[in-house]
Amino acid sequence: MQVKLAPLHFRSHMTDGNRAFHGLVLFTFMLMAVIILLSAHMRLTGAGLGCPDWPVCYGRILAGLPPPRPNWINITHRIAASTMGFAILAIASLAWRRRRESPGDFLPALGLLGLTVFLAMLGKWTHNPRLPAVALGNLLGGLGILALLWQLHLGYARPYTVFSRLRRRLSLGLGLLAAQIALGGMVSASFAALSCSGLSGCDGWLQHASLADFNPLQMLEVPQGGIFAPGEAQQTLHMTHRFFALLVFCYLAWLGVCLIRENLRRSGMLLIAALTLQVALGISAVAYGLPLFLVLLHNATAAFLLLILVTLNYRLRRRYSG
Repeated sequence: MQVKLAPLHFRSHMTDGNRAFHGLVLFTFMLMAVIILLSAHMRLTGAGLGCPDWPVCYGRILAGLPPPRPNWINITHRIAASTMGFAILAIASLAWRRRRESPGDFLPALGLLGLTVFLAMLGKWTHNPRLPAVALGNLLGGLGILALLWQLHLGYARPYTVFSRLRRRLSLGLGLLAAQIALGGMVSASFAALSCSGLSGCDGWLQHASLADFNPLQMLEVPQGGIFAPGEAQQTLHMTHRFFALLVFCYLAWLGVCLIRENLRRSGMLLIAALTLQVALGISAVAYGLPLFLVLLHNATAAFLLLILVTLNYRLRRRYSG
């Protein structure tokens, strides 16, 4: 039995207030996408990727050396982040005023405001790269804001109708992808990228693996004046990220096939194509020694995959929204 599709239309007779709100949401979404890319660049170059003597300089930021001088990327990131904060405050204010006219906008706007406050408070500890929770919190908070902004944008589109069974599968896929992104964030925040070099990975890592290795509040130990050397905990994070990626790939590829069978051919093919690109980038990055541009593309594709699943999870609803 196939799903009946409805054409995608924006809300008819959109008022001036709706246009202003929607335009502000789109502007903030694009701004957040730029911030995420800049943040990834700053995080990865701080970890050593892209530095002149890579990979010798990997983890040097943890050795207590003076931080690099601010460059155009840092300055642009600060300006964009400040602008985004004011934009989200305006979105929350407008959503509050329009809560009776558009009640579905208020909770996502409130979530945006909460995440923005959380990231602002987290900024107090961003100077300490030895605490993985800081980088992990910035990564997940930024992607959460991106997803909520995209959901607000989708509120102006008519969702499809679909069986609830497929929505449950999408929700599980979204959860698996979020967990994989969090694992990738831990690998980056814990400087675990080089702990298992080459495609073969680490031998015997499972023997010393423990749940404590996944604790983002555990401080990274660095020899006095020395360079950080990844240990057993980093090997556990690295290999778990690899094996969990295989699980996520299999599930999302199967989900893409399910979408195609349910007459959602374009969505299914887009999901499979983005998923294949993500895996290819991950393998290539490891094979070529983690060049900066490949790792940045890997981060960007992860965000794109997240938006694909958020879109499908929103649009595939049992009832139409007027």
